[in-house]
Amino acid sequence: MRGRSASPRPSCADTFHPGARATLGGYRAEDRYVAAMANAPARDAIDRAQYADIKHWLPGDILTKVDRTSMAVGLEAREPLLDHRLIEFCATLPANMRLRHGEGKWLMKKAMEPYLPREILYRQKMGFVTPISAWFREALAGEAIALAKSRTLGETGWFDMATIARIADEHRMGRAEHGRTLWQFVMLERSMKRMFG
Repeated sequence: MRGRSASPRPSCADTFHPGARATLGGYRAEDRYVAAMANAPARDAIDRAQYADIKHWLPGDILTKVDRTSMAVGLEAREPLLDHRLIEFCATLPANMRLRHGEGKWLMKKAMEPYLPREILYRQKMGFVTPISAWFREALAGEAIALAKSRTLGETGWFDMATIARIADEHRMGRAEHGRTLWQFVMLERSMKRMFG
């Protein structure tokens, strides 16, 4: 992040107590992505990345969010660009028809040029990103402080609470970017309180 120190982002392993690290025996959640890319039926790096996205990121993240959010308000959502026939066709396209000069979805955009204005087709991507980092420096700064003193997390024996305190402090003070890590800890703590009281 510009303007911030080059403090490295802690890995999950950094936040574990040494005993928990030993129990995990080197397990890393991201290894499933590494394995998916390594074993992908792929011609190139783009194929490998897209294969991993289809296998893990879409069903485990993006599509889950769409489904839960739409169902929460009684809305039946559909993702027409995920029709299996379209996905299978796109997987056969050479990389330069999917990505050209840094422009993603190149062939689809060219095909839609007669029907949609350029300012729609070629506008900057607008992802739905929650301002988690800002929250933990402002409205949720107290939550970041409280994590370091959490009995729920501390009593598990899984985590190095001093490391959690350090990353919470670094983030709140703007010395490093740990918003996503803090969010994961808050969600874990809330889930554990709900499940175990």
